Amino acid sequence: MPAEVVGVKDVLSGLKFIDKDLQDRIKTAIDPLMRSVAIKARGFVPSNSEVLSGWTKEPNPNINYRPFPKYDAGTVKAGIGYNAGDNRTFKNGFKVSNYVYNVSAPGRIYETAGRKNPQGRAPFQQIDPSLPGTTFGKVQGFEGKVRAREYTYNKSTKEYASNNPFAGYQFVTALPGLTSQPKIKGVRGGGRKSKGRLIYKAWAQDSGKIYQSILGAINATAIKFNKSTDIKKAA
Repeated sequence: MPAEVVGVKDVLSGLKFIDKDLQDRIKTAIDPLMRSVAIKARGFVPSNSEVLSGWTKEPNPNINYRPFPKYDAGTVKAGIGYNAGDNRTFKNGFKVSNYVYNVSAPGRIYETAGRKNPQGRAPFQQIDPSLPGTTFGKVQGFEGKVRAREYTYNKSTKEYASNNPFAGYQFVTALPGLTSQPKIKGVRGGGRKSKGRLIYKAWAQDSGKIYQSILGAINATAIKFNKSTDIKKAA
């Protein structure tokens, strides 16, 4: 006996609204939460008196290389904001890319300094005297006299335009620790590049509820779809 499927038009009609409904729900859910991340990140910006005193000084106008950006709390806060991103609808789906940014030079430095080298770049490399050119460790501090036979400047240190080879170590270790992102089930971590002191710190605190809001939007759309369609089979 032939079977007649009843309700196909209803289902197809329901499918048309899913992308639009879900896109609107996600944007509505996460917009205020992402704005909150930006506000919280600005709250983590230290005042001028809370950073190394030398960082707030004006750069020497007579130097012939790019100066280290001067720190100013107002500049850093002004460089942190929220953008609704590139929200577009495609033939087979949609894109929502709301984001918080940190664009000032001192803000980016404060945000990420120490990601690769938690104690700054080592100014010296220790070498084995019996095997010239072979390194077997790094020295993060400096005590006593340095004998050229046992220590050598590494390549990056030779390029420092600083009279203090330990500037990197002193700068990074004076900053607060970097905040890592919490592990969230089903969400891939960002590794070292997702650590920070401002927007990444704020995101680490709020990312859990933002992901939950996205799941809530998906579930709400699914419930609406199920209620608006009715599939029946009749023999």
